[in-house]
Amino acid sequence: MTFRHKLGIARVKSRMREVQHVHPLGEGKEWPAIRDTLRTWRNENERCSDKIVELGEYALEHYSSNLGSEKWTVYEQVCIAALDLCPARMKLVNKCIQVLAEQFPTSLRVNMLEGLRFEYFRKWDKAVEMYDSIIEYEPTYPPPYKRKVAIYKAQNKVDEAVKECNKYLNTFCTDTESWLELSDLYISQQNYAKAAFCLEEVLIQHPHNHLHHQKYADILFTIGGKENLEIASKYYSKAVDLNPKNVRALFGIQLSASTLASIGKQSSKVKSDHHVLATWATDKIEDHYREAETQKEGFVELSSCLDKLSLK
Repeated sequence: MTFRHKLGIARVKSRMREVQHVHPLGEGKEWPAIRDTLRTWRNENERCSDKIVELGEYALEHYSSNLGSEKWTVYEQVCIAALDLCPARMKLVNKCIQVLAEQFPTSLRVNMLEGLRFEYFRKWDKAVEMYDSIIEYEPTYPPPYKRKVAIYKAQNKVDEAVKECNKYLNTFCTDTESWLELSDLYISQQNYAKAAFCLEEVLIQHPHNHLHHQKYADILFTIGGKENLEIASKYYSKAVDLNPKNVRALFGIQLSASTLASIGKQSSKVKSDHHVLATWATDKIEDHYREAETQKEGFVELSSCLDKLSLK
């Protein structure tokens, strides 16, 4: 077989691959699956940036007409993912922003992408300026507020982040994630009373989430005092009621109840009730580790710790 013949076969095979559109993430996977995969990653906020860029680039190159108007959303999706892969994919980021800016010259979402690019280069002032201009134009658009909080956190400017988060929540008071974020910011400042207030707002909106009950109880336990410990014990108990496998909440019951049992100036019945509750939590914890088939040495160590805490 001559070299020219081999070259001709290689060209034919290359052409066949182009016609079949075999994308780089799986042999034989065709158009509908590609579109559905990108949609799934987008809807579920999957942060598999390398896969998104690889598959998104391929879809835009080979299936742009099939995407229709959805291709602009894919450009945005690819741009955000490519920022995670910078500096290697900065050319792709610039290309996506340029294409979107030409198609939507006044789009706030395109401005957000430009702000994210400023953030990558640590041009914080320009990014904040961009987000401020978006907020001024459309005060009810949430993303720029959140990006400003992220910028201040990146610069370790916690006071500014708290201020911006409060400003956002004055408008969007039902945003659970932002209340949790503000709570974490207050905790970093050891301002536990305000952190507890944030969790109360969260519990009003999501009363059946055991993790929120547990976190609220953690904050009250940290604040301390007889009244706070009593309330913490109740919220730990509610967390266990909602999810019996919440071992952290069981430990919370254990610690708060045993601490309350050791506080003086209480009736013997009240102390006995606290002791019974602590013992019950201890038994539940041991049952959990038995069911999890914990190694014998680890289980003995756990029991020893519980004994030292005077919980048995």
